Amino acid sequence: MAKIQVPCPNCKQPSVTEIEQLFDVAADPQAKQRLLNGSFNVINCPFCGFQGQVPTPLIYHDPSKEFLLTYFPAELNVPVMEQERSIAPLINKVVDNLPQEQRKGYLFNPQQMFTLQNLIEKVLEGEGITKEMLDAQRKRVDLLQRLMAASDDGLVGMVQAASETIDSEFFTLLSRMLEAGMAARDEASVSKLGRIQEALLEHTEMGRQIKSQADEVEAARQSLEAAGKELTREKLLDLLSEAAGNDIRFNALASMARPGLDYSFFQMLSERLDAADGADKDKLNKMREDLLEITKRVDEQLQARLNVALRNLDALLEAEDAAVLIQENPAVLDEFFIQVLNQSLGEAQQNNDSARLQKLQALTQVIQQLITPGYNPELLDKLMEAADEETLKKIVAEHKDEITPEFIESLSAMMMQLEATEDKELTEKIRAAYRAALRVSMEKGMQG
Repeated sequence: MAKIQVPCPNCKQPSVTEIEQLFDVAADPQAKQRLLNGSFNVINCPFCGFQGQVPTPLIYHDPSKEFLLTYFPAELNVPVMEQERSIAPLINKVVDNLPQEQRKGYLFNPQQMFTLQNLIEKVLEGEGITKEMLDAQRKRVDLLQRLMAASDDGLVGMVQAASETIDSEFFTLLSRMLEAGMAARDEASVSKLGRIQEALLEHTEMGRQIKSQADEVEAARQSLEAAGKELTREKLLDLLSEAAGNDIRFNALASMARPGLDYSFFQMLSERLDAADGADKDKLNKMREDLLEITKRVDEQLQARLNVALRNLDALLEAEDAAVLIQENPAVLDEFFIQVLNQSLGEAQQNNDSARLQKLQALTQVIQQLITPGYNPELLDKLMEAADEETLKKIVAEHKDEITPEFIESLSAMMMQLEATEDKELTEKIRAAYRAALRVSMEKGMQG
């Protein structure tokens, strides 16, 4: 990415701007995300105040999809032959960066995109996001904008009329709009979006489903909380038996109580199964099959997260500047990373591996310097462990003095970093924690 002098698209005055023309995923995995979120070639004109993208020829390369896409803005009015000459060095750079064995035929037949929107849609299509899906999302945005413009008296009627078009993706869009409003401290928008959410939950089929699911998860949490220290394996088995047939509550119970689903638990379940007959035997047999599947899935997810944390730890230990790497990727410092770091410290001490121990201790000091005073790992752990929104509200209310702007910034950075990953579960947890913390921060601001 080079800083060059370009004319402002509005006033034509020259301005120095960072210009990126080659988005090569093979050389830079983050290039795709920069292209998709539009955070490239943005000019801030010091003369007229214009802010926007500079029209620039672009090359996009993703060898995993065999994509070599070119885009030349029509407004530049450059003849076709000259266009080809100007982008040829960039294409040559793509080819030169690849090992000989990876140079395939698609490299010599670039696909020309006539608009930037075509380019974005082609990249998204490679990710399994079709034009139809994009059109559907545009319709959701349009509907939300119309709901925002509706009067309070007409809101319920408009929601009821659109009920059949409201899906889970619409609620996701609404949640993100709420986050954006809270981040901007736009109280009017947050209030309106909140009323829209209430109307959707009450007057649409999808809303009622979401509310019902949330109620079942909350019921599962409360049943475990009510048992408290008296939660034995036998009591847990009773709770699961009562929830059998209610998939949402059953799955929530099993996931929350995973540590209790050990060998002794399954041995007890087998004993009950052996003593049962008829319908009871069938019910217990299905329970055992479902629980084995759930524990397998949960364990695989946990192991995958631990494996990622271990790879991140190794990368930080080998990095020339771990602090910079962490600041660019704050989401790596999750509870799994801390667990792996602590475990590695213990193993290095036990094995008398002084070289690794020294590296781990140095990294720990770097992390401690970065995360204090704004970042609060203990509070983050509590927020991440919250089973539902009500628990989140309770936690942030109890720790409102620890909800600092720096803490909210750290959550925001994690959330943005995770948007580029496939870890939807962790992303949603961080997003929920961010919303809860931001809400308390806004309330503190209004009181002050």
